[in-house]
Amino acid sequence: MATAAQAQASAPDTQSDGGAAANSQSEALTAEAGGDIVVTAQKRAERLQDVPVSITAFTGETLARAQIQSATEIARQAPNFRVSVLGNEDQPKFSIRGVSTSDFNLNTASPTGVFYDEVYVASQALGGSSLFDVERIEVLRGPQGTLFGKNTTGGAVSIITRAPSMAADVGGYLNLQAGNNDYFHADGALDVPLVQDRLGVRVAFTASTSKGWIDNVTGRDLSTISSNALRFSAKYQDDADFTATLRIGRSRSNPTNIGPIVNGFGPGGVSSTGVNPRINPLTGQPLGQRQGAYNVIGEIRAYGDNANLTLTKGLGDLTLTSITSVIKGQFLNTVDVDGTNLDALQINFADHSKEYSQDLRLSSDFSGPFDFTAGLYYFKDIADIDTDYFIAGHSFTLAQSYRQTRTSYAAYADATLEFAEGSTLYGGLRYTSDHGRLKRFEVVPTIALQPTLKYNDAKPSGRIGLRQKFTNDIMAYAQFSRGYRSSGFNGGALNSAADITVARPEFLNSYEAGIKSQLFDRKLTLNLSAFHYDYRDQQFINVVTVTSVGLVNAGRSKIDGLEAEVILRPAAGLSINAGLGLLDARYTQLVLNGVDLSGNRMIEAPKSTVNFGLDYTAPIGNGDIAFHVDGTAIGKVFFSAQNNQDQAGALFDLNARLSYKASAGWSVGLWAKNLTNNSVVTGAVSVDAISQFTTMPFPRRYGLEVGFAF
Repeated sequence: MATAAQAQASAPDTQSDGGAAANSQSEALTAEAGGDIVVTAQKRAERLQDVPVSITAFTGETLARAQIQSATEIARQAPNFRVSVLGNEDQPKFSIRGVSTSDFNLNTASPTGVFYDEVYVASQALGGSSLFDVERIEVLRGPQGTLFGKNTTGGAVSIITRAPSMAADVGGYLNLQAGNNDYFHADGALDVPLVQDRLGVRVAFTASTSKGWIDNVTGRDLSTISSNALRFSAKYQDDADFTATLRIGRSRSNPTNIGPIVNGFGPGGVSSTGVNPRINPLTGQPLGQRQGAYNVIGEIRAYGDNANLTLTKGLGDLTLTSITSVIKGQFLNTVDVDGTNLDALQINFADHSKEYSQDLRLSSDFSGPFDFTAGLYYFKDIADIDTDYFIAGHSFTLAQSYRQTRTSYAAYADATLEFAEGSTLYGGLRYTSDHGRLKRFEVVPTIALQPTLKYNDAKPSGRIGLRQKFTNDIMAYAQFSRGYRSSGFNGGALNSAADITVARPEFLNSYEAGIKSQLFDRKLTLNLSAFHYDYRDQQFINVVTVTSVGLVNAGRSKIDGLEAEVILRPAAGLSINAGLGLLDARYTQLVLNGVDLSGNRMIEAPKSTVNFGLDYTAPIGNGDIAFHVDGTAIGKVFFSAQNNQDQAGALFDLNARLSYKASAGWSVGLWAKNLTNNSVVTGAVSVDAISQFTTMPFPRRYGLEVGFAF
């Protein structure tokens, strides 16, 4: 388990790029003496405890101890952070401090920005990629509109992969895992210096497979695992303070579709299919929690290819950074929406996307009280989306297709001024111009080919705050920040051209104060924060039926919350850590379908989240034995603004790992995930008046691991 403080317990083993400001977030940074992790949440290298942002950070070692291998697993480790899945693990939806989206259409943009090596990933279908050979993950809570840009009203998840180490010798590692249900996982990396301290390359990979986790009583099981990814990195640096880092990645995920658990709310548990979907059609007996009867065994195809080039040039007290990126993605998904062996409703989703981005910024590292970061940003994504609805035994078909293009231009600046010893004023402003185009929209046979629909937004976002350092180990801050999420097209229109609407931009004004402290010779780390959000025009979907979905804006909402993260190191090799998040998130102005929902709880906003953990390491023989346990408790959430049956109950999740690592480089261990066999749904939506579609989490998983490092 890792709180904001726990991530300070271990240092990554790769080196940082050069440059006066050392501000490239995509590059690994070595922890300072004293156990402090260096983060780059403000686009420059800083001690985590000095940054006036609520951050939970994970080192690569922390991720390995906790067996975190996917983006969906990060959320169990941070307060006021939740992830939901409705349909497949490759399309997670993050909720930070109650700011979320319920939109499952492929064209939507999340209010939580996901960044890989400082590159924004717009497609939700690519945001759930496997985590491997990761240097560090930073979860930033609260609007990040200045330095990270649009679509970060909730916050940002920044994933930094390992770059070539430029060491004198070849190095690497290989990890192998085997578990129940024929689960197999492998990951590794090879680091090769071509010219010492000048040029190096690194190749990393991951692969996972397993049988299905949802038992299909009428055929092939669903929710299999089948994924692999490969990344090549090259790094060059010279004596003139110039560094170039190239990363080329490829990911492939091709499992069977997640088996939906469909509930019926008609007499006798009947759904709109006319049968009870929770009864085994072969035996007439009730189905188990992770059982279903499906006639459609669809497959998911989530493919991604990416390349990014980061260039940094030191210019005395300044550093110029350029980040250029191209991403191509393909997402195909076939879903048996009725969840029965009847041919009632099947949906095929398809998305082919391309994303291009360029970030150019200049940062200072002056010896005086003033520093700044300023830059220009460009982004464009193109998505060709096709969705086919097969209804009543294919007797009626709806075929939806369109192209969505989004283009962004932004200019930003952020600065700090220490006006008295320990007292720093900081602030920043970003101005974003967004342009969206929805082309060639049609639904055969219900909606004829439509003219191009457009939106044009030009909006500011930013922050201003005061940081006070009382000592090197105690810091307090207070700030105002504003986040902005761009307009969005309704990708769920099926029956009428009037449903092809544009949701207005959403805005979030945040008022936050916090304190970060390390006490008793740094044996205790305690970080606290309190915040109030004034949330306007939140975008979310309003599902009337599966073929009648609207994208709407909530008039106003308010969110109040508290967070606490603590780590205690009472003895050598022992750390105990915990996090607590409390939320009161409600709509204050919202009318849907003529019903006033003001006062209802916001979607994906649990009243409480608790995470805790323990790590103990002790020397034994020529090595170390390590024990890790972490747990998460999350309160009930609603998936619809109506606060109806589309909800998930409170959950408790427990994970553990026992390992031995020899000084010779080999290791062996036992691991277990979801020890409590938690079965609380990860997502739910009512597809009509008496039918509900839900997704289950993975059940209890356990296994053996071996590793080799050199």
